[in-house]
Amino acid sequence: MKSKVIAPNSEFTFSVLQEENNIRLDVFLAKQFSYSRSFFQKLISDEGILINNALIKKPSYLIKANDEIVVKFPTQKEKRDIKTIEKDMGIEVLYEHPDFLIIYKPAGILVHEVGSKKNEITLVDWLLHKFKDLAQVGASERPGIVHRLDMLTSGLMIIPRNNFTHTLFGNMLKNRQIKKTYLAVVQGHPDESGTIEYGILRHPSGYKMTYSKKYNSNAREALTHYKVLKYLKDATLVEVHPITGRTHQIRVHFAAIGHPIIGDILYGKKSKLIERQALHSCCLEFEYEGEKFSFKKDMPEDMQKLVKSLTK
Repeated sequence: MKSKVIAPNSEFTFSVLQEENNIRLDVFLAKQFSYSRSFFQKLISDEGILINNALIKKPSYLIKANDEIVVKFPTQKEKRDIKTIEKDMGIEVLYEHPDFLIIYKPAGILVHEVGSKKNEITLVDWLLHKFKDLAQVGASERPGIVHRLDMLTSGLMIIPRNNFTHTLFGNMLKNRQIKKTYLAVVQGHPDESGTIEYGILRHPSGYKMTYSKKYNSNAREALTHYKVLKYLKDATLVEVHPITGRTHQIRVHFAAIGHPIIGDILYGKKSKLIERQALHSCCLEFEYEGEKFSFKKDMPEDMQKLVKSLTK
């Protein structure tokens, strides 16, 4: 099977082979279609799977040899309202592939709706305005989104164009098969290179994240490598390679070692030199269908001005 795009309302029937006896249902289905297990777990809970003409509601169900499995893919999602884009948001499409886009998101733009800012125009709104088919990709509340950048962080993002690549890139991110490089301007002068390995967990306030020097049941593993590109006046331009992808990881890690990102009001302090945290996702590298891809976007003007103003 392994099809990239399955049409809505499609139906498939499988007969379980002897060597597939006692495999979990969600694992079996994910192998047939190259969609994620979570996709089929939801499909199972939505009563989209029949085994021997009986509805199955447990993803952990162990299939048996000679079972007949019927898979009914869901109907097309309802079209969501597309907001009118009345201004140039500064978003750029740097590369168009039939299966994915590489886009640049400027600082100051939300990736998708959050409860407190329902009326704000987001990156998702812009994408749906330009690429209407993305409405059918991924979760309905954030179609086309497989990873995020904070509102006040600028840089490159991968936008899958179908559910196959949405699952694929999600797994690649999870398995650390996509190399992400950031540029940041931090306070003070850290060592010329280093690794930050503190666990990250939700702060008791619920609004931000914090760190733990030891991993525990609450703190998730987080690993960040960095090297100094240039020492500035009481500040440093660093190149950062986050190995894991935790919420606010780079911001929390540099604050944890006493070098918060300049302009980061959540983990550091406000700056007169820049109106947001000086953090930019500059490079993405990965392999897709045997071809190596590499994308780069230079620092935006506000960070360039910041570096220039701090140059000794």
